[in-house]
Amino acid sequence: MGDDYEFENEGLPIDGVGIPPPVSSDCSDCIKVYKGCNVNYPYYLALSDLERLQTFPNDVAICGFPKSGSAWLSAVVAMIQADGDPATLQEGPPLEEKIPYLEFCTPANYAGHRVVDSLSAMPPGRTFFTHLSCDALPPSILKNKTKVIYHIRNPKDVIVSTYFHLKARRRSKFAGDLGVMIDAFIKGKICYGPYFDHIASYWKHRNDSNFFVLSFEELSDDFTLTVSKLAHFLGKDLSAKQLQTISYHCSFDQMKNNDLTNRIASDRAGILDFQVSPFLRAGSVGNWKLHFSTEMDKMVSAWIDKNMQREDLKELQFTYT
Repeated sequence: MGDDYEFENEGLPIDGVGIPPPVSSDCSDCIKVYKGCNVNYPYYLALSDLERLQTFPNDVAICGFPKSGSAWLSAVVAMIQADGDPATLQEGPPLEEKIPYLEFCTPANYAGHRVVDSLSAMPPGRTFFTHLSCDALPPSILKNKTKVIYHIRNPKDVIVSTYFHLKARRRSKFAGDLGVMIDAFIKGKICYGPYFDHIASYWKHRNDSNFFVLSFEELSDDFTLTVSKLAHFLGKDLSAKQLQTISYHCSFDQMKNNDLTNRIASDRAGILDFQVSPFLRAGSVGNWKLHFSTEMDKMVSAWIDKNMQREDLKELQFTYT
């Protein structure tokens, strides 16, 4: 992997939750810590090439912790870039091909089958999404002032959404209950975690000219205003009609019923089991209330309160309802 890598084998199962089993020789059942970020198998295999990826000021990196709204924001960004053209989400390849997952690779890590390879072959002006922490991003993103959109979602909803996602993700083989998931978040043993370290890595850049930070809750509460600000950041001045069109096609119901945005291919390929939980499950603020017990809420709230005292998270606030 190279001398710059500081992998610490935590001996965790895929996605970093559950009781740690013995680690196999190829570490295919674990995550590894890279620059403070827990990266799961097989995606950590591509990190050495991501280090060399060259990005440019007119590229766009959509960044965020898993289950914080990356699919929703990818759809919004795609439509902004297309001036609100509905065909963006109604025609052509699925959204995950139009705005690909930066660290994606196969277990064999074959060149040509990875997003880093396809991005490297494209001219500047590329858009992609990633779950890596800011410190784990390709260095050129910060060096060359690539546009970064960082999305935050309140941790209680993130925990519940992650729980259902891993229950549906066949490779994860996650058989724990919600309490196990909460414990993994609190102990920082979740994939792409620790959660608050992830936020802090981006939060320190919130006032940088090439960064735009928004929350899932802001987008839910005032979609038009938030998208208008985001469009301005991306160099677009959209009309009221264009914003209305984006609002309609990026609504939860429209995206859930659209096979180009709902990740149905993952269900058909046996990667996700939509009978357990669809990729787009609730899409709302406050869903955690339907699943947290009183004791769970106390534990998570105490963890949140402790981390909100951190100096590197000063001014950060969450909305839970």
